[in-house]
Amino acid sequence: MKIHQLVSYLICMIFFSCAKEGDYQKSHLINYKDFKSTQKIKGSNLQFDSVSLRPTSIQVFDSLLFTVNRKDEKLIHVFNLNTKKKIGERIAMGGGPGEMLQPYFVSVDSQWVQLFDMSTFTLYVYDTRDFVINPSPAVNRKIKLSEPVLGDARLLGSNIITSSYNPNNQFSLFDSNGNSPLKFGTYPISNVPFSDKEKLEAYRFSFTTNQKDKVAVCYNWTDLIDILDKEGHLLKRIYGPQHFISIFKESHDGNVVSAAPVQGKTRDAYFSPVNAGDDFFVLFSGKAEGEENYDILANQIFIFDWNGEPKKILSLDQGVFCITVDPKNKRIYGISDQPEFHIVAFSYN
Repeated sequence: MKIHQLVSYLICMIFFSCAKEGDYQKSHLINYKDFKSTQKIKGSNLQFDSVSLRPTSIQVFDSLLFTVNRKDEKLIHVFNLNTKKKIGERIAMGGGPGEMLQPYFVSVDSQWVQLFDMSTFTLYVYDTRDFVINPSPAVNRKIKLSEPVLGDARLLGSNIITSSYNPNNQFSLFDSNGNSPLKFGTYPISNVPFSDKEKLEAYRFSFTTNQKDKVAVCYNWTDLIDILDKEGHLLKRIYGPQHFISIFKESHDGNVVSAAPVQGKTRDAYFSPVNAGDDFFVLFSGKAEGEENYDILANQIFIFDWNGEPKKILSLDQGVFCITVDPKNKRIYGISDQPEFHIVAFSYN
């Protein structure tokens, strides 16, 4: 083979070896073997004295379990985990004073219950004791963001961080009064060419923070996790363990532009990340929608530290679609919708 032919051949080989679908710039590849251990854990279905309708999210603090039930007249239900009794229902559904339409838990601790109403872009802060014992708890502080957002919210130091639906940035950062949003966070770049609309769908994500200085961005359709600092700079990009990316295709209907998943080329990845102090926990699926017996429930929880190092895999005996973690008592609580909605508790070590 002539020298110039050999050089051309090697260049082509390098190009195609680097052009594997889904490869990401600046990514650190991980596999299952990179986790230090795997633990199989068995869940127990919690039976309360009152039916918890259709919970969509949960939060645990000490012996208290809080659920959001968006189909009920009162949206937040509070339970005692020790007695398995309902303490009460809080926050009426509506647009009036003290009411909400789309509440989401930001945090619950010994002092404050913080809820973000995604329909009004407002953070509500309640005294925890008053929220538990008072059927109509008083709002201690209300922070309305200075501009609309399309996602949920978390705390990042003294600021409020929200996800955005914008091809140029992933997040908006508001100060403690809801003012002066800072835009940050850039979408990953892979060898798959996406239009802006396709990119927004293919790189949909869930996120959590350590409430201080780091953000974990967990992508729903590709097994990718980004760790950002409080200014939005990329600290680490984790790709794996299955190394896939879902494909979306843009379509036009008059002036309406949309993007839909390509059949046979989509797979569920990470969702429901939770801050657990020194670590964060996140559900991982890896299922393809076309698989037999496909459902949205995940049977694996991955544990990472806040430097993005893989630590442990928890293998669940039953799937869930949402979790919260009690790191002090090493308990995980999840929501399942099979065969009907219920809450499952897992213990880990």
